[in-house]
Amino acid sequence: MNCIYTFKLNKNSSWAAFLLIFFISIGYSQNNKGSVSGVVRDATGKPVEAAIVVVKKINKRTYTDENGTFILKNMPIGQHVVIIRGLGYLAVEKNVHVKTEAATVIDNIVLTEDLTQLDEVSIFSNTNKFAKKETESVARLPLRNLENPQVYNVVGKDLMKEQIVLERTDIYRNIPGAVPNYSAGGSQGLMMRGFSNTSGMLNGMNTSPVYPLNPAILESIEFIKGPSGTLFGGTRNTSFGGVYNYVTKKPNDNFGGEVSFTGGSFNFTRATADVNTSLNKEKTALLRLNVAGQSEGSFQDQGYAKNYVFAPSFSYQLTDRLKFSVDLDITKSAYTMTTISIGSLTNVSARSFEDLEFDYNRSYANNDVDAEIGVNNLGAQIDYKISDQWKSETKFLSSVGYYKHLLWTNLNVLTDSTATRVIRNQTPETFGNIHLQQNFTGDFKIGTLRNRMLIGVDYNNAYNELNRVVGINYDVINVNQPLNDFNAEKIKDLSYAKGFSASTTKAETYGFYISDVVNVTPSLMAMLSLRLDRFSTKGSYNVSTGIYAPNTAYQQTSLAPKFGFVYQPVEGKISVFANYMNGFTNLAPVVQPDNSVMKLDPQYGTQWETGIKVAILDNKLSGSISYYDISVTNSTYRDAVTTYTIQDGTQKSKGVDVELIANPIPGLNIVGGYAYNENKYTRASTALLGKSLVASPKNVANIWASYVVPEGKIKGLGIGVGGNYVSDSWFETTNTFVLPSYTLLNGTLFYDQPKYRIALKGNNLLNEKYWNATGMPQKTINFLVSLAFKF
Repeated sequence: MNCIYTFKLNKNSSWAAFLLIFFISIGYSQNNKGSVSGVVRDATGKPVEAAIVVVKKINKRTYTDENGTFILKNMPIGQHVVIIRGLGYLAVEKNVHVKTEAATVIDNIVLTEDLTQLDEVSIFSNTNKFAKKETESVARLPLRNLENPQVYNVVGKDLMKEQIVLERTDIYRNIPGAVPNYSAGGSQGLMMRGFSNTSGMLNGMNTSPVYPLNPAILESIEFIKGPSGTLFGGTRNTSFGGVYNYVTKKPNDNFGGEVSFTGGSFNFTRATADVNTSLNKEKTALLRLNVAGQSEGSFQDQGYAKNYVFAPSFSYQLTDRLKFSVDLDITKSAYTMTTISIGSLTNVSARSFEDLEFDYNRSYANNDVDAEIGVNNLGAQIDYKISDQWKSETKFLSSVGYYKHLLWTNLNVLTDSTATRVIRNQTPETFGNIHLQQNFTGDFKIGTLRNRMLIGVDYNNAYNELNRVVGINYDVINVNQPLNDFNAEKIKDLSYAKGFSASTTKAETYGFYISDVVNVTPSLMAMLSLRLDRFSTKGSYNVSTGIYAPNTAYQQTSLAPKFGFVYQPVEGKISVFANYMNGFTNLAPVVQPDNSVMKLDPQYGTQWETGIKVAILDNKLSGSISYYDISVTNSTYRDAVTTYTIQDGTQKSKGVDVELIANPIPGLNIVGGYAYNENKYTRASTALLGKSLVASPKNVANIWASYVVPEGKIKGLGIGVGGNYVSDSWFETTNTFVLPSYTLLNGTLFYDQPKYRIALKGNNLLNEKYWNATGMPQKTINFLVSLAFKF
C-alpha cells in the first residue's frame, strides 16, 4: 500500500520542516559513505599496535589496536590513498576504492622495519631519551640492538645538546672505554679497546683522514666495538678496536629550526643555525641547512682555534618507491698545536708529565706558527624499494681534505727542562677518498625461517698529494730561560733550505660482502657474514724524479668472516649474544738488509666476544655487559740481531665493557659506563715484548645524569652533572714515562622551552691538569653560556 504524506507549512511548523530536511540529508550523506578496515602486521606476522593510519588529502586518521586492527568510518565514496606508519617501520601506502554497498578491507598490510635515525618530530613511547640505539648503519640490516650480536654505543642529539658539545672529544667521553685522542693533522679520534683511530666514517662511508668536523651538523655518532672488517673493510677509517660513524642531520617534512649563540672562557664564541623546510606542497622535496662558526683562544699564553661549516642536505621522494638525497659539507679550520715527544730518557729524570719542569699554561710556540685546513664532502644516495621484501641502496661519497698550510710544532724533550723545537711543514697537501657502494637488503622467509640478508659491493679510491718537510730542528729551548724568536717566515726559509719532498699515491680497493641473519626461532638468531677485498696500489710516485719509488707497489687479497648468535630468553627485553669477528690492515712490502724484498700478508685482528644486553622496565633500564678477546696476528718487527723484518708478531687485547642507560623516574636520565682493557705485545721485538701499548689505560669510567622538571610552572628547568675517570697509561713504547690518570667533573644548568633554551655549562670543574696521547696539555676549568631560539 502506497502512502502519500502532505505537509502544510506555517510559521509554527517551519522549524519542524527544517529538522526533517536536516535528518533526511544526514541519512542521505551516511548512505554515500563507506568504511575502510584492515590488520597491520610486521614481517614476522605479529600485530603492530599504535600504528597511525592516515587518509591523504582529507583530515581523517586513526590508530591500530593491540591486535593491529583499525577501521576508518564515514569515508567518502571514491578513490583514496591510505598511509600506514608505525614507530620504527617504513611507511606503506595503499590505494583503496570506497563503496557504499560493502565495507572495504585492505589486505596484506605488512610493515618493514626502518631502523634509521628518527627525526626530531618523532614521538617516542619511552622517556629514556639517551637509549635511542635503533640504526641500520651498524649492521646495514634492519636489526634492533637486542638482535645484534655485537656491542655498539650511540650518542644522540639529546645528550649532545644537554652537554653543550663544542668538539668531538666532548662526545667521545660518553662511550664506555673510549679515550679521546688527537691527530695533529686536524682530525680528532679516540682509543677504543686498546687501539687508536683518528678517522671516522661519514654516514657509513669512508672519508678523508683530514676531517675538521664541526659537531653542529651531527644527529648522532655510532661507535661499533671490535674489528669490523666484514662490513667496513680494512681502510684507514677502521681499527681493530672498532669503527665510529658520524650520522649527519637529515631533512624532514616539517618547517622549523634553531638559531643559537654560545660564549665562554678563553674568548670562546659560537653561532649556529639549523633550518629545515619542504620545497613543495606535496612535501616530497625537502631541504635542511646547517651552518656554524666558532672561534676560541687558549688557556695557555698562545694558541687559537677557529672552525666554520656550511652543510646543506636535500632529499626528493620521486615516487613511493624511489628516493634521492644529496649531502654537502664544506668545513674550514685554523688552529695552532704544540705536541710533546720523548726521543730518549737517558737524560730525563722525570717519569711523568707531572714531574717535568714545563709550564702547563705555556705553549712554547705562538699564533704565527699555525695550520689552515679544510674538507669538502659531497655525498649522494639513491634508495629504491624493489618489492615488499627487497630494497636497493646506492651510496657515493667524495671526501677531499686538504692542508692549505700546516706547521706542526713538536717539543722533543731532552732533559727535564730542555727540548728541541722540531717543525713539520706540510704545504700544501691533499688527502682524497672516493667511495661508491651498492647494497641490496632483503627481509624474507624461507619456509618458517626469517632471513634478513645483505648483499653488497663497494669500490674505494684513496689518494694523497703530499708536499712536506719533516724534522726541521728550529732551536733548543730551556723552559727556565727566555725563548728565541719563533715565526713562520724563518720556518719557511729552513724548509726550502732542507727541501720539500713531493709525492703522490693512489690505492684502490674492490670489496664484496654478504651477511645473513636467520631466525631459527623467534628468540634464537644466527648471523653469518663474509667479505672479500682486493687491494692494489702502484706505490709512491716521486714528483721530482717522475718515477715510482721501488718496492712500494703491491696487491693483497683479504677475507674477513663474521659469525654471531643471539638468544632472547625474554623476547624484546633480554638477549645473550656471542660473536667471532675479523678485521684486517694491508701491509706494504719491506726491503731486507740484503736488499731482498719481503712481500707481506695482511695484518689480522680477530675478536671473540660474549655478553648480555637488556631493555627492561618498559625500556627505562637498558644496557650491556660483555667480555672480549682480540688477537692481532701477522704483525711485523725487526730482529734485534739480524735486523731482518719478521712477520710473526702477535698482540693481545682483552677486557670488559659495561654500559647502563636508565630513566628511573620521570625527568631523570642517566648514562654511564665502565671498561677494563689490557693490551700487550705477546710476540714482538725484545724492546716491545710484554709491553703495553702507549696511551692505552686499563680503567676508564664515565657517567652523566640529568634531571628535567617534567611538569608544573618550572617545567623544562634542568640540571646535569657528570664525570670521567681515566687511569694511568704509558706515553712511550718502553713503558717508562707515564701519561697520568685524571678525573673530570662537568655540570650544566638549563631551562628548555618550546621557543627557546638557556644553558650554563662548567667543564673540568676540579681544574684538573691532564695530557692527551700526543702530550698536549688540556683545558683547565672553563664555563659556557648558551642561548637558543627555536621556530
